[in-house]
Amino acid sequence: MPADHQQSDHDEGDAPLPLRERQRIALRTEIQQAALRLFAAHGYDNVTTEAIAEQVGISPSTFFRHVPSKEYLLLGAAHRGRAKIVANFHARPATEAITESIAAAILARTAQFVDDDETLELWRRAMASAPAELRRASVLNREDCDELISAVARRLDNADAGADIRAGVLVRAAVAAVEYAYEWWLTYDQSESLHALTDRALELVIHGLAAPVSPARRRTSTM
Repeated sequence: MPADHQQSDHDEGDAPLPLRERQRIALRTEIQQAALRLFAAHGYDNVTTEAIAEQVGISPSTFFRHVPSKEYLLLGAAHRGRAKIVANFHARPATEAITESIAAAILARTAQFVDDDETLELWRRAMASAPAELRRASVLNREDCDELISAVARRLDNADAGADIRAGVLVRAAVAAVEYAYEWWLTYDQSESLHALTDRALELVIHGLAAPVSPARRRTSTM
């Protein structure tokens, strides 16, 4: 995912942040936006941390006090979002269908960027220019995926995820569909948003794939 609108765990109901913390968040957001613009314009590999710092008007040492690496500017928000997806699932009603809860937990994350088309498009172009190993940033890492599987298993009345294969299949199928929607969005210049594509991919997993193909369109066997 692109940069969070506020890159902190601070909730609206919490006490106001100290001035220094607000300034730190504002500068980190400015660095993030500058990096995305440069990545989108020149390609990820062609942009140095020095160039990003210069764009923002700070020294390289100040840059590294706020940002650990250039890679973080591309992937940091996506990595933080993994934990939020798991937390979103825990917050879903216990009476809700499990497949709906998994989908809602993921979509609550992608919905955060629906109204920020400019940043999302910059991030798409920046990510498309990045090396393949960075573009493969997964929706959930192994640890978070296992945590979500365990949570689903508990909803299925199985304390042990190893007691029922359904929990793992449900989670892995949803994650695979979402990752493919992300790859599709990244590869093709889609007018459809990442959130909408994610929603469609999850809908296919939850409610079944395409309607039956008519006989005229089926491939005839050569065997």
